Amino acid sequence: MKIGSRQALAPASFGLASAAAVSAAFGQTVVASNDTGKSKDVETVVVTSKRSSLDVLPQKILDTPQSINVVPAQVIKEQGTAALTEALKNVPGITLNAGEGGTHGDLVNLRGFPAGDDYFMDGLRDTGLYDRDVFDIDNLEVYKGPASTLFGRGSTGGVVNQVTKTPQLFPIDDFSLTGGTNAEVRATADVNTVLGDTSAMRLALMGQRNNFEDRDFTRTQRWGAAASFAYGLGTDTTFTLKYLHQQEDNIPDYGIPFLFDKPAPVARDTYYGLPSDDRFQTDVDVVTGRVNHKFNDVFSISDTARFGSYWFDSRQTAATYGSANCFSDPSSPYYYSGATLCPAVTNPVPVTLENPLYPVLGTPVDDIWVERDRPSSKGVITTMMNETDLTAKFATGALDHTLVTGVEEDSEIASLTRYTNQNTVILPTPLLDPDPYEAFPGRQMAIRQTPVTSTKTIGVFANDTIASGPQWLLTVAVRYDHFDAKFDQPVGTPSHFSHTDDIVSPRAALVYKPSEDTSVYVSYGTSFDPSAENLSLAASNADLGPEKDRTFEIGGKAQVLGGMLSLTAAAFDTEMTNARITDPTNPTLQTLAGTERVHGFELDAQGHLTDRWSVLAGYTYLDPTAVGLAGVGVHGPIPNTAHNQANLWSTYALDERFTVGGGINYIGRVNAGTDNATVPGEIVVAHVPGAVTFDAMGEMKIDDRFTLDLNGYNLADKYYFVNSYFTRPGENHTVPAPGRTVLLTLNASL
Repeated sequence: MKIGSRQALAPASFGLASAAAVSAAFGQTVVASNDTGKSKDVETVVVTSKRSSLDVLPQKILDTPQSINVVPAQVIKEQGTAALTEALKNVPGITLNAGEGGTHGDLVNLRGFPAGDDYFMDGLRDTGLYDRDVFDIDNLEVYKGPASTLFGRGSTGGVVNQVTKTPQLFPIDDFSLTGGTNAEVRATADVNTVLGDTSAMRLALMGQRNNFEDRDFTRTQRWGAAASFAYGLGTDTTFTLKYLHQQEDNIPDYGIPFLFDKPAPVARDTYYGLPSDDRFQTDVDVVTGRVNHKFNDVFSISDTARFGSYWFDSRQTAATYGSANCFSDPSSPYYYSGATLCPAVTNPVPVTLENPLYPVLGTPVDDIWVERDRPSSKGVITTMMNETDLTAKFATGALDHTLVTGVEEDSEIASLTRYTNQNTVILPTPLLDPDPYEAFPGRQMAIRQTPVTSTKTIGVFANDTIASGPQWLLTVAVRYDHFDAKFDQPVGTPSHFSHTDDIVSPRAALVYKPSEDTSVYVSYGTSFDPSAENLSLAASNADLGPEKDRTFEIGGKAQVLGGMLSLTAAAFDTEMTNARITDPTNPTLQTLAGTERVHGFELDAQGHLTDRWSVLAGYTYLDPTAVGLAGVGVHGPIPNTAHNQANLWSTYALDERFTVGGGINYIGRVNAGTDNATVPGEIVVAHVPGAVTFDAMGEMKIDDRFTLDLNGYNLADKYYFVNSYFTRPGENHTVPAPGRTVLLTLNASL
């Protein structure tokens, strides 16, 4: 059990499989250590010596020409991680986003570009708005750089792939119970049963409830179960079937508003929500099936199919500023000395009881009031998808080929209900002292819109890795996608749109291996982002083609210290030359006239310095610039990006019983967005200050079956912020991280 605060992205046929899980994890090897085959020791291995879990990337990570970060299950366990976003703090180049208009779930930026729709599970897209738990994850793979040849739409900055637990041919009986300093209780179980010589079943369970240190009203409450069955393990034909269910019923945290282009100067426990009604509820069901068959030494085939249902109900309250720009009556209770009075010769927006003054620079903080913004929505996203991959290994003269060809079918439908916002019927509350028990009309009931967006994708791809001797590898790939989107909104002002994109995505890369344990590479790739990428289409973008980008990357990888430690380095340049921006000639439309560019470099180290000392470390530098996002021809930042970001996690085994470890996470100043109203006549950048945080752990082995783990988070009790959202000066927020938290976990391997 865990106690403490946690801070938490229809095919016509299903082909060969009807539903299930993908291949086993890499980055970790489970070693049977006794006659019964009982799993006893988990040995973290150097990730570059392993292969990707994706069929389309057949070579070792060491020889794969792109940046790939792996967070192994052992690191997730050592850190006491519960949520996927917590595990991603081990990957530099990722920043967290806060949701807009009731949107919640795992929202991240990767290398400066939004990746909320770029979550995958065992190689297939994991669409849905929910907070992903790690109870069924063996490891995380983060593929950086554009990868439309691998994943289809999106992937401008990269993707996050969850490699889930699969049945094994040895028994597993692992349990954990955690408790901590803010009333979190968490329990997990992982049980694997061998059914025969080639078959097994596995069941993973999770339940959790916790509050958040110094965020008194926020709550996480969820449970989940993942059951899987595999047949034919260790043979030429394997079948795997998997079912994942996860539910949550949380009290969400919309954080605090920006003021004068930085987080408002309020205490960490200041809460602007209405906890008696605010909820974020989800109900997720995902069924996945996979068949692998090896015909001979030349040909093999795999088919993976999935059905997903992602239901959510989001009721949240956030602070937002009024639109008033002057006072019509100096006797108003909101009037302060020196405030602007409405001139008689203009058409001003005066302060009213429901519309407080918008705070321009110079407004006394004590006199600032905020409205209660209450966006509310619910809906269900259903997905059906299938991918078939055929791998052929053959030679043409002196060249050895590994050719992967495939077809992907993907159908997704988002049926939503949006409710009328209550911000005009709830009285404002003081910025410095909001009332969480303020009277309000109750749950939103008036329906504003019922949009339905449906998309269908057919993708055909080929990826050929050509080896010329032991030193040279050439990768050439191409993918064609037919992406069809339809949008229907019958309530209010009816609207109906449709759009079709046909896109070709190329990729090329060259790898040179000076030795067996080293490689250097240069690569080029593209990606595309259609208007309906996030299952939403509107009149403003229905006629637009996809955003397109390209990336150049050079890098090197090496295994050192006898193969115990992997080192990687990469420099990259990503540019989108047709970003969607507001049309300067018609503000109701968008146009593909913006530019977004990020160039930078990253360094990573992972593995062991000695047989007792492990390390996972990374650093990323980003230089993001945009033209047109803040205004026509205006140069500015790309939202939610930081120039510098670094992470370090290291553990040391003192002896056979005791292990200690700790980590540092650093993120520089995060540019949240541009502001053209706080300082009239100027465009300034709203930002979140940078921060350094410290975590630590200790583990005591009680006996061969039981261990006790102690984890501490934010040990310096730093007041910092984990994500932000800034759409305009009057509507924005950033979420404070929890205060110092300590967890104690009892692990049992029976």
